[in-house]
Amino acid sequence: MNFEAVIGLELHVAMKTKTKMFSASEISFEASPNTRVSLVDIGFPGTLPLVNKQAVINAIITADALNMEIDSELHFDRKNYFYPDLAKGYQITQARRPIGANGYIELKDNNEIKRIGIERLHLEEDTAAQHHEDEYTLIDYNRAGIPLIEIVSHPELRSANEAMKFIEAIREIVVYKDVSDGKMEEGSLRCDVNISLRLHGEEKFGTKVEIKNLNSIANVGKAIEYEINRQAKQLLKGKAVIAETRRYDDATRATISMRRKDEDVDYRYFPEADIPIIHLSDEFIKSAIENAPESASLKRNRYIEKLGLSEYDANIILQNKADALYFDEAAKLTTHYKTLANWMNGEVLSYLNEHQVDINKLPIKPARLASLVNLIESGQISNKQGRDLFKIMLEDKRDPQVIANAKNMMQISDESVLIPLVEEILRANPQSIEDYKGGKDRALGYLVGQVMKKTRGKANPAVVNQIVSEQIKKY
Repeated sequence: MNFEAVIGLELHVAMKTKTKMFSASEISFEASPNTRVSLVDIGFPGTLPLVNKQAVINAIITADALNMEIDSELHFDRKNYFYPDLAKGYQITQARRPIGANGYIELKDNNEIKRIGIERLHLEEDTAAQHHEDEYTLIDYNRAGIPLIEIVSHPELRSANEAMKFIEAIREIVVYKDVSDGKMEEGSLRCDVNISLRLHGEEKFGTKVEIKNLNSIANVGKAIEYEINRQAKQLLKGKAVIAETRRYDDATRATISMRRKDEDVDYRYFPEADIPIIHLSDEFIKSAIENAPESASLKRNRYIEKLGLSEYDANIILQNKADALYFDEAAKLTTHYKTLANWMNGEVLSYLNEHQVDINKLPIKPARLASLVNLIESGQISNKQGRDLFKIMLEDKRDPQVIANAKNMMQISDESVLIPLVEEILRANPQSIEDYKGGKDRALGYLVGQVMKKTRGKANPAVVNQIVSEQIKKY
């Protein structure tokens, strides 16, 4: 029997804001436990929530990037479900009217584009962090109230690979839009997977199983692959798939049952009485979108269409936001974008990998790399000299042209200097001239080599080749 997987994702994105979703508590992941907590965070009687403006702006930016309809009215609801990690006993979220709805994202695979629908994007607050010990649990309320956006896809993904690409695309958006750092390993982006199987050609969905709190894209792929195989084996044996919540165990590479879903949980939503409806003006929404940082997709298009980079080079640079920002700064000071990309993806990337640092720790600032590229493209130094100069620049903070002059590295490209040298070499090698005229092309290379030898490698090879080709015609 041939089964088809039906997969939907729920992504929780922790946003980069200075304060929490509904209080003025500062957000700090390095702070000691329970030191970034206000009376609002611990549900002290008589306290009132206050909506974080930047969190709303971030939600608008993300919704726009996901091609969503943006609600101009901000509605919040209470989710009255038992939360041992929220002191007030309920979560403030958006159930009835999410800020973003009916969006989509396009995934590219082997030059084919597939559009995945996104049902909703809503704002809510994070829970406290629980630290389980042998006989007790400790709760750190520093995390309670951190602004989240939840993004819920339609069940239109059909494989682990598609699911991983979807998460990568979402992470790229929130990172480049400066909404979140997108670090799954630190909990900034968490994923729940809903998966069922059905026979190919069927319209009706199978029994859905949820896999909770996956903390890496790789684990999402492994969990889905395992669950597809597990459910397929059940169905082939004639057994029903049980509706349940499972978790993924990285050690055993298997999903493990947590609890059955015998009936839908009643979250007892009702409108949040302490937060009135907030009207978002067209100007507010437009300003949020227009002032947002450039997305990775727009950068990619700009790199390829305007700067002439290959898709491969553009994607390598865009793998890291800091690298892309570095490239953008350097590109302001040179027009040789392809050469700049080659250096970014060559010597620069090699240095970063070797020293296990990000580009902000590179001793060479964007302006100096652009200057190095300009020296090479103008013919003042060769590519080999450029690589040597790059190594020197890691220690020497001066402008590369100053260093090249001090180290006597500048190439000779002046024809008034090179022509007399070429004529001298030609007069001294009449047999090579005859060989070249007789069809032996290697003779030209020999003559160029003699000029390079006489100048101790400082002559510009391209210029020398051109001069030799022109001067030899006179003999």
